Amino acid sequence: MKYFARPLRKVCGRQCFLVVNVVVVAVNLCLGLMVNLAFMSSSSSPPPLTTTLAAPDNLTTLMRSGGTVPAAYGLTDASGNFTSHAFVWAGRAWQEVVGTAQVCMATHASTQHLHWIATHARRWSGPISVAVYAAGGEYVIAAGMVSYLRQCVEGVDARVSFHLVHPRGHPPESTKSLPPVVTCGNAEEVNRIMVAVVGLTSQRYPRYPQNLLRNVAWRACHTPHVFNVDVDMIPVPEMYPRLSDFLGSRVACGRCAYVVPVYEVSSKVSQPPQDKMELLRLLLSGKARRFHLKVYQKNQGNTHLEHWEVERHAFFAYQPFSVLFNISSYEEFWEPVLVLPRGSPPFDERFIGYGFTRSSQVYELHVRGYHFSVLDEPFLTHLGFQTTASYPTSRFAQIEINHIRYQMFKKELHARLGLPLPPPLPPPASRVAARIRLMLRGRKREEEGEREREGQETRDAGL
Repeated sequence: MKYFARPLRKVCGRQCFLVVNVVVVAVNLCLGLMVNLAFMSSSSSPPPLTTTLAAPDNLTTLMRSGGTVPAAYGLTDASGNFTSHAFVWAGRAWQEVVGTAQVCMATHASTQHLHWIATHARRWSGPISVAVYAAGGEYVIAAGMVSYLRQCVEGVDARVSFHLVHPRGHPPESTKSLPPVVTCGNAEEVNRIMVAVVGLTSQRYPRYPQNLLRNVAWRACHTPHVFNVDVDMIPVPEMYPRLSDFLGSRVACGRCAYVVPVYEVSSKVSQPPQDKMELLRLLLSGKARRFHLKVYQKNQGNTHLEHWEVERHAFFAYQPFSVLFNISSYEEFWEPVLVLPRGSPPFDERFIGYGFTRSSQVYELHVRGYHFSVLDEPFLTHLGFQTTASYPTSRFAQIEINHIRYQMFKKELHARLGLPLPPPLPPPASRVAARIRLMLRGRKREEEGEREREGQETRDAGL
């Protein structure tokens, strides 16, 4: 430094020398501070200022890694008792199919009834949204059946999307495995084998949440209209294109409800009827009848099928559907199957199990001023005649519970719409009430017997 300072003094004098010294000291201080900061930062490891954002794991990845659907990634219903997972198995071309469709079929199924999707896929060529109820280990059946349907039934892989619903306390799990290879064949037989291999969950929720399942499937249908059916109600062939042409040719109607008649046919009939003429022949021979005719006539009563059965039918098989007649009256507890605009009131999810599940929605549509029109050619077929003799006693108990909920539902609906309170409901039909009384009487005897046994055990212990 002294060799540098002497010539510097000669050039710029003492002041210049001082300035250079100050600059050198400042540079040394800065370098020392930077070194200390670097050392301190390496020891405390603060978060970096920038990072690369990675896409979060989606449900498909989580299923692949863990083999199950995590309950934490589902949506809880209003009651807190059920969890749903949308698009667990999405149709490969779902976005394209839904984007060009006028109507989407929404349906629901338990794991032992998933074989019906094969029939729907063959008869309905549009998008199908399926809500599957699978508790605990039943997830394995659902996964196996979806895999089978996608590989063995044309159209399922591309245009059918499956969603899961389960009791909150029993999320899907894969405790058992299915055979690695299943031969394509009869879907019902394959479904039966899978249920036999895996078994149904013993902790199954005792009441099937029909309306929640219907809404889950409905909300996944991003189309102008939704056709919400039960999984064992089979449409006629070519229904989708003819219904699409009908809906596409009409002016948009936000409060139009199109009624599709429902019939049941004898189990002796091997295949559902192909068209209206074939159905009418089955009616004349006694092998078909109006749905729930012997169980509850009001189910289809207000559809006035006596007019539908004698009115004209299409001369050309593949022309668009049309409105055959309008329904100006309304009879309570009517349960038609409807094609509705997407923004229509959903099903009320408080109704769990059997009773008032569909009629409650129809009542709200009526109160809100919807117009009901019966279509001329399409219909749904339920295989097997319905009778109350095959109903378990628990079904009648569920109907009675939902009977009470229905009155609460009506009061809340009238209050929301500013309408007068509805009149009280009549008591259940005598046949239903008798079955309920027998059930309650038997339960009372069981409880009395249990108390007597406990009392005897207490007396024996005292002796």
